[in-house]
Order: sequence, then C-alpha cells, then structure tokens
Amino acid sequence: MKRNWSLKWSLPLGFGLAWLLVLGATLFNAIRSSDESLRDFARSTAAGYAADLARDAEQGWATAPSLVESNLALLATDPAVHSVVLLDASGRVLAAHRQAWVGRKIDEVWPGFDGAWVGEALSARLPRVRADATGLQVEAAQSFGLAPAGPGSEARGRGLAYVALDYSPARAERLQRLLEERAAEMIVIPLVLLVLGVVLWRGVGRPLERLAQAVRAVRQGRYDTRVPVDGLREIAELGDAFNAMAQAVEEAQAALKAKEDQLAITLDSIGDGLVATDAQGRITGVNPAARSLCGWDLAAAVGRPIEEVLVLVDGASGAPVAPPVYRAMREGRTVGLSNHVVLITADGQRRHVADSAAPIRDARGDVQGAVLVFRDVTEAYLMRKALADSEQHFRSLANAGLALIWTADAQGARDYFNEPWLAFTGQPFDAQRGDGWLQGMHPEDRLAWRAAFEAAARVQGDYRVEYRLRHADGDYRWVLEQARPRRDSDGLFIGYVGHCLDVTHEKAADAEIERLAYHDALTGLPNRVLFRDRLEQALAHVHRSGRHGAVLFLDLDQFKRINDVYGHSLGDVVLVEMAQRLRGLLREGDTVARLGGDEFVVLLGDLAGEAETAAAQAMNVAEKVRASIEQPVRHDGLSLTLATSIGVRLLSRDVEDIDDVMRTADMAMYRAKAEGRNRVAFFEAAMQASLVHRYELEQDLRAALGLGQFELWVQAQFEGGGKMSGAEALVRWRHPVRGLVSPAEFIPIAEETGLIVPLGARVLRSACEAIRALQGAGRSLRISVNVSARQFLEHDFIAQVREILEQSGADPSRLTLELTESVLIDSFDVVAGRMRELHALGIRFSLDDFGTGYSSLAYLKRLPLSELKIDRSFVRDVPADPEDAALVEGIIAVAHLLHLDVVAEGVETPEQQQFLRAAGCGSFQGFLLHRPQPIDDWLQGVFG
Repeated sequence: MKRNWSLKWSLPLGFGLAWLLVLGATLFNAIRSSDESLRDFARSTAAGYAADLARDAEQGWATAPSLVESNLALLATDPAVHSVVLLDASGRVLAAHRQAWVGRKIDEVWPGFDGAWVGEALSARLPRVRADATGLQVEAAQSFGLAPAGPGSEARGRGLAYVALDYSPARAERLQRLLEERAAEMIVIPLVLLVLGVVLWRGVGRPLERLAQAVRAVRQGRYDTRVPVDGLREIAELGDAFNAMAQAVEEAQAALKAKEDQLAITLDSIGDGLVATDAQGRITGVNPAARSLCGWDLAAAVGRPIEEVLVLVDGASGAPVAPPVYRAMREGRTVGLSNHVVLITADGQRRHVADSAAPIRDARGDVQGAVLVFRDVTEAYLMRKALADSEQHFRSLANAGLALIWTADAQGARDYFNEPWLAFTGQPFDAQRGDGWLQGMHPEDRLAWRAAFEAAARVQGDYRVEYRLRHADGDYRWVLEQARPRRDSDGLFIGYVGHCLDVTHEKAADAEIERLAYHDALTGLPNRVLFRDRLEQALAHVHRSGRHGAVLFLDLDQFKRINDVYGHSLGDVVLVEMAQRLRGLLREGDTVARLGGDEFVVLLGDLAGEAETAAAQAMNVAEKVRASIEQPVRHDGLSLTLATSIGVRLLSRDVEDIDDVMRTADMAMYRAKAEGRNRVAFFEAAMQASLVHRYELEQDLRAALGLGQFELWVQAQFEGGGKMSGAEALVRWRHPVRGLVSPAEFIPIAEETGLIVPLGARVLRSACEAIRALQGAGRSLRISVNVSARQFLEHDFIAQVREILEQSGADPSRLTLELTESVLIDSFDVVAGRMRELHALGIRFSLDDFGTGYSSLAYLKRLPLSELKIDRSFVRDVPADPEDAALVEGIIAVAHLLHLDVVAEGVETPEQQQFLRAAGCGSFQGFLLHRPQPIDDWLQGVFG
C-alpha cells in the first residue's frame, strides 16, 4: 500500500523547501551579480589607473617627475593595487611601487614578467587590459610618449604605464557581508516553520487521524464505530457527517441481513455453484453445490472476502486470478473468466471451472453486490487438452519447413509464429506478439502492408503482399507474404493464417533486370526511357510550383576522331570519365543521362521562379559542365582534350510536350556547334543575349578587382547651417571599354557572387586612409561607409576592421558604418553583438534607407545606433505629397525620441531642404548641396 505524506510534515517541509530554493537562488544570483560587477569594476579601474598614470607621465615626466612619482605612490595605496610601474621602451623601470626597482630592468626585479604582452601594449595606441580566469586579478597597460629631457634634446620614444590589481580579498569581504545579512532570515524562518507544523498537527492532523481510524474500522465491518464531534468547525462537521454515514450503513446492513434467509433458499435450489457477495465482495450466501465444490462450510464462508473462499488460479501459469464479481460490480454487467481457470478447494484439490458473475441491483438500480455462478468443467478441460496436443502435432509440422508461418486475429494482431519465423527475425515470441512484429518491417513498407491486409479483411478474402523484414543479422530482406482466412467450427471468420517466403535473391534479380532496362550499360547513367520519365515528373512539378527547370543537351565535339584514331575501347573509357564528371557536378535531385553515342542530357529541377534568374542558374551549370569537359582525360600515357557544345531549354508552365523539349534543346545544341563549338546556346535568343551580357559583366567584375578599376568617390553631408559635417563613401567602376558602370548594375552581381566582400574591404580601407588624411590636416569630418549584409556577417569582419584601423591610423570615432535593415532580419542577435563590439572601439552606426524595409522600434532600442538616414524615395515628393511628408515627420520624431541624429538623402531642391529643416532634420545630402566626386578631388577642396 502506498504511504502518503503526513499533513503535519508535508506543508512545513514544502514551505521549507520553497524557502531553501528561493534563498539559494537569491544567494546565487546575488553572488553572481556581485562577482560580475566586481569583475567589470576591476577591468575599468585597471584601465583607468593605467590611462591616468600614462597621461600624467606623458605630460609631466620630463618636467615634474616627482609629481608623477607622487601620483604613482597614491595609486599604490589602493588595497586592490598589487603592482604599479612606469617603464621606458627598453623595459627599464622609471618609477614603481617599490623604490628598489627604479633604474633596473623589469625582468631583473620581477621574474616571470610577461614582456611579450607588455611589448604589444607598448606598440598599441589603445589601452590593453587582461584578466585571469576569475576576472579578479587584472592587468592594464597604456603606452605614452616620453617628452625630451630638456630643450634641444631628442624625443625619448615611448613609455608604458603598467598596473596590476587583485580584487580577490574584496570578493571575500562581499561574500561575508552577504551571508551576515541573510543570517537572521536563515534562523527565524525554520523556527516559524516548526511552529506551523505543531499547530497543524494539533488542530488538523490529530483529528483527521482519528477519523481515518474510524473509517478503517467501518471498512472492517464494525459499523457501530463513531468519532467525537469536536475540534475546528470544519473537522467537527466532517466527524458529524461520518457518524451519520456509519449509522446509515449499520441500518442498511441490518436490512440486508433480513433478506439473506430468502436468498439462501434460492441458492440451495440451483445445481451450479452459486456465491453471493455484498458490495465489498464479502460472501453473503453460498448454495450447497458451491459448498461441495469449494469444500467450505456455510458458516465459515459467510462474511469472508470471496477470494479467500473461491481460490482461483491460472491453469497454465498458476498465477492468482481475481473472482469476476469485482469487475461485474464495477462495470455493472455480466462478466466471466476463461475455461482455463482452476479452483483450489479447501482440501487442496484442483478443479477446472467456468464461471460468470452478474451485479445485484436494488430497486433503484444501484449495485448492491454480485452473484457468481460456476461449474466443474474438468472433463471438458481434459478434452481441450487432448485437442491442444493434437494442435502441437500440427505445430511440429509447421516448424519442419522453411516457410515463415503465422496466425492472426481478425484485426491483424498475430498470436502465433513458427520456429523458422523466430529464427529468421531473431526476436522472442513475446516481443512480436500482437503488432510487435511490425517493428521488424521496413518503415517504408508498413502502409502498403496495412492497406493490403485491411482490403482483404473487409471481404474476408486472401491477400498477397511483398515487404522488407529485418533479419536476425540486422539486414532487411524481401519476403512474399500470402494469407488465407481462418474460420471456427461454425464457419465464422476469426482471422488469418499465412506464410512468408524469403524472395531477396529474386528481388535482386528483378532489380538488375529493371536497371538494365532503364540505365545505360556502359556508364550506368539513366537511359533515354528513364530520362523521359523523370522529365515528365519535372514538368509536372514545374506546373504545380511555378518554378522553372532546365534541360541541357550535350554533344562531345569531334568525339568520332577518338574512336577513329584510338579505337572504341578508349572511346568507352572517355565516355565513362565524362559520365563521372557530370554526375559529380550536379545536385542530388538533378539527373544526367546518356542518350547514346557521345550525347548526354542533364535535367535541372527546381530552379528559380523568375525566368531570368533560372536561366542564369542554368547558364552557370552549363559553364561548369563545359569547363569540366575541357579538363584533359589521361589514360595509359595519353592525354586527350575534349570540348562540348551545350544546348539549353528552360522548363516553364508554358511547356507541355516532352518531345518538344528534347527537340528544342537539341536545336540549341546544334546552334552552339554552328557558332563555333565549345559553346552554350539557349533556345530563347533574346534571353541568351541578356545572359551573355550578365556573364561577361561578371567576368569583367572579377578582373576589375585585380586591375584596380574601382575608385572611391564621396558625397558630402551638411548640417542645417550649411557647415560640412562629413561625407558618404561611394564606389565607382571605371571600365576601360564600358566607361563608368552604374553601381545599380554591378553591385547586385557583386552581392550574388560574393565579390562584395573583397570590394567592401577595399572601400573601407580607402575611407579609413581618407579619415587619417583629414586628421593630419586637423579636419574632424566623419566618413560613412556602406557595409553589405554578406560582408558584415563574414566571420572575420571585426578582425578585418581592427586591422584596417590600426594600419591606417584612422580615428574610429570618425568612421560611420551604414547598415540596411535587411541585415537585421535574419541574424539580429549576431548583428547586434557585432555592432556592440565595434561600437566599443568608437565606431558609429547609421541605419540606411530607414522606412523602406521592416523596421522595428524594438530593434532600434536594442542597437547601438547613432543616426537614421531617410531614404530618398520619401524625400523626393516632399513637401508636395502629404503622405510622404507625414512619414518623414514621423521618422524624424522617432529619431529624436531615441536620441538619434537624422540624415536626409536625395535633397535636390531648396523646398525639400526647407521642409526637412523645419521638421527637425539635422543633416542633408543630395545634389542640391554636393554632387559625388572622386575622393582626391574632395580632399583637395576640403584642404584648400
């Protein structure tokens, strides 16, 4: 019996556990928060000490070294300061917290000092900070310039301020204070919980325990049991209700006893054994036949639970079997046990019995008990055993063959497997009984088997099906299953009997025959028949999805010469090599087939929805195929170079006929041959011209990066008062033949091909060099650089920016990176993390083309943005268009609310600028104020 928790302990313990969890969580969070703040404080303090000391040394070491030493000594008084040192470029100590170190090399007075890291800090302009694994022991180093020793003296190079801090003691003090603050809470609350437990036990637990004891007494038949009606009001009401219930039960028991005499007469007149029980399963009557079968006296049986008198066990296993009276009362209907139940009499005899039980109801239909009727079926059981022996004989016959024999009920649940089946599957019978055997069937075959079985079961007919069944060695093998209906002696359908035969070898032979029928014997590629079938499926997919496909018709140029010169054997080697190359170039869902001779055909499925994009994708594959074919074929010391002419036909919803596709692709291939061989030709001439132009532009774009054809241009930005505040970096491509190529034409190609990454890096480097030139001239103008999503998400982008800043010497605060909203949509968390890391260097961020995408105020709040740029599409029609005017005013209001600067692009009229200035826009960019020009011309104008 399951033991439940006591109320007097469960509630206080529950409160205590909750208190411990809350206390533990708050302590953990408090300690973690304290540690995190202490680590941040340690890093910032170390960096600040190093920066202050470096500034003091740079400004005063040459003129007032004693003041610098005094400041150093003051720093050393901080309990957290472990070491503070000033070094020159050679590593000699200029000043230190230990006077004995002054004038000596640092590695002499401090063994193990990390000179390499300090050397890196000496060459860097920004402070260097590092900490140990705990984050509490921190080192900071800041380089500074050493002024000349006196008038006319040469500069003394650079020096280094080094500070080491240890906040481990501070952490221990914080932890001690935290525990002291919680000490009172940790003592008082357990005492409160203890008092609560005592009160609950006295006021609730003890009265409920008395009530539980009384309930157990009534359950045992002591109906005169009563409980005191006292204590809390609810407990007293519960006790009073229990007493009323016990009184009612006692009265009902008396009435029931009066009827038992009448029932006894009925029981005695029945020839089968009959036992009557009350609602609790206690015997209220036993007829003579039942006393004779059980060997119990009536007086000894009445009042006992029926399972003590009617001892039933399973005839096969000997396991106890519950009398069906409980189930009959529970379900309110007549139930029975199977005929293999054995009754053990009082003197130990075993008799096979068949029994059934029915509920006894009162006038209202409520179940008041049950009656059990049983009879001796020992002789019938012996007859069934003889039948079972006969069945075993037939089982032996079933196990003698190689067939996998089984039987199942009408629902398909299997109840018998012969030994060859069990040996084949390697699984025990119990694991496969019912539907367990289905676990051994291949998952892909279960639906087909289920459909065949259910179709046959509906008409009670035969069925035949093939499926894969897992063998004992772990491999799946094909089996042929045949089944016929089973019927009982009355001809009623009761299930199926069937057998399975291993047909793996036959299936393999059939598969090989099918492969030979649908594949080319030489190359193993699909042949014309299989390709036409897949082409038909591809056309159906095109019609359903609206996406394009393509067919590439290939013919090897001058292949006949190889057969004529070297023979067909070498020609076959070349064809096999070409097939392998084609197969390796394609995606998993594409198809390459050999039509015969030196003709191959490629089916590209699921290309783009737009025809031009799909054609570009097909052209890209065709060029890869052509380039692969051109690679020499080496065999037995020979090196053969081939070429191929390729015809391309796009598949669209307008295409219906397979023969038309093959014919037009073949026509395109012959046009490629007519144009000089080793070419790619499209069936659509106009599309081919567009693709050729795009392809040539892509090739020129790749070459332009290496030839330095890209130029950095800028367009200046102005504040409301007319003062220039900066400029936006623009890239221009000066093609030797095409002239200046529009960015709208080559930027999308650069994005698609990935060339935008090296191109963007080049623009960023040129912009930082311009910033450095402006710094040298004393001009603090900002330059904005557009960064594409692909470039920004490169894994090494941050490292690349750091490298460019260090090499160029540009001030990071004068660099603004412009990002479009598309960068934020798919990788917001990654982008936000990188923006914060770059913002920590001093770099500003601008959100370009704001309002044209899917802007979210939640994004703007979570990103380290400095400005918004209003897209030119909104500026173009203001102030004439009220809707655009309202949008612009809304954008500016949002920017002001978030404390962001606003730059308006495309300002071309005085009216536009006047409206924007009145709306609160702070900066302007457009042809009205400045047209884009090369960076050198712009810098010359700024310097002039």
